[in-house]
Amino acid sequence: MMDAGRHPNIELLAYSEVEDVSGYVGNFKVRVRKKARYVDENECTACGECVKVCPIVRPDEFQQGLSTRRAIYIPFPQAVPSAYLVDIEACLGDNPIACGKCIEVCDKKCINFDMQDEIVELQVGAIIVATGMDVYDPTALDEYGYTRFPNVITSMEFERLISAGGPTDGHFIRLTDHKTPKRIGFVQCVGSRTQNGRGNPYCSNICCMNTIKDSLLLKDHYPDIDITVFYMDIRAFGKGFEDLYMRSKAAGVKYIRGLPGEVKEDPETRNLRVYVENTTAGRIEEHELDMLVLSVGAVPGRDSEFVKQLLTLSRTPDGFFMEAHPKLKPVDTPSKGVYLAGCAESPKDVKDSVTQASAAAARAEILLSKSHITVEAITAVVDEGRCKKCGRCAAVCPYSAITWQKGEVARVITAACAGCGTCAAECPFDAIQM
Repeated sequence: MMDAGRHPNIELLAYSEVEDVSGYVGNFKVRVRKKARYVDENECTACGECVKVCPIVRPDEFQQGLSTRRAIYIPFPQAVPSAYLVDIEACLGDNPIACGKCIEVCDKKCINFDMQDEIVELQVGAIIVATGMDVYDPTALDEYGYTRFPNVITSMEFERLISAGGPTDGHFIRLTDHKTPKRIGFVQCVGSRTQNGRGNPYCSNICCMNTIKDSLLLKDHYPDIDITVFYMDIRAFGKGFEDLYMRSKAAGVKYIRGLPGEVKEDPETRNLRVYVENTTAGRIEEHELDMLVLSVGAVPGRDSEFVKQLLTLSRTPDGFFMEAHPKLKPVDTPSKGVYLAGCAESPKDVKDSVTQASAAAARAEILLSKSHITVEAITAVVDEGRCKKCGRCAAVCPYSAITWQKGEVARVITAACAGCGTCAAECPFDAIQM
């Protein structure tokens, strides 16, 4: 992000939301709401004096709620721009000002509670959708005891606990006694490959290799730690992935084929008892663990429905965005000039995300390097003599390729038309021919 922020040809609109997209390929008009930060990002030096005096404490979203932040904060350490912003919903300094301590200690005088949201209008030729994904919330899977037992955590929370920039500065601890756990278990396919309505039927792609990586990381830092992985199937597809799996086994990580059916907690020691059917050995086993990590699956971004309507996209049954063709146009969408990158299209790891992002950028570059575009062989043509100016064709066009105003003949934007024939089928006066 730092490289992108410094690049002369890249304009970053951080802390902003796309509100509306209109137009068509080569002529998109995008309206962006640049939300008020209440801190002048050009003047702020990120000295942190304002944080020291802020009395409001909130859970830190970046640290998965394992630590706290103030009402004035930097979203994450590598944020661009490197400037503070105010959580105005939590702040006491807005309408009326009941606090204002941050304003008093700011030497640069860059905090201003009178800031307003700014609307930015952009004209662009192509759009790349890289909205990412979210992770499954395992609260519904009550048998694992997530939220009931403090030592049952998700893989995302595990990543923050073991990170050098995490709430514990990289020291891996249990949440109950702040001691390093000696026995830790990983449960795979939490929220993935389930047909009971409490998860998703698809494989989330990244979970198996993420657990294998985490197990090797733990073995490197804590060689004596006892690690058990409960799995349905280990899917180690990819260059070098099977070798990584074998390295994990050689390091002493135990893999048990079977998912836990019940997790109980000892109220005195806060240790966990995990009951699982080992399908390889054909027996029910009980395992006592200090900590249990739920390897949660990927789910479509929670704003994907809004993005779908905004850009006239399609979604597959799993909720991710649909490409124009799975083999011939894997990064294109049915809407011309709109491309997909990363986990917006399907769950994938970093390597695949980078590959697809490079492909999407290349496709956009090919489009923008031309002075003209080639339209579909079959497009809609309006017979002005037959058109009764009813506007029904414009209402049903899935690509917004027909413009119409009351009392006027419908007009077809040929560049946006995909030749689907919906408008011709809808017109009751046979005024549209394909």
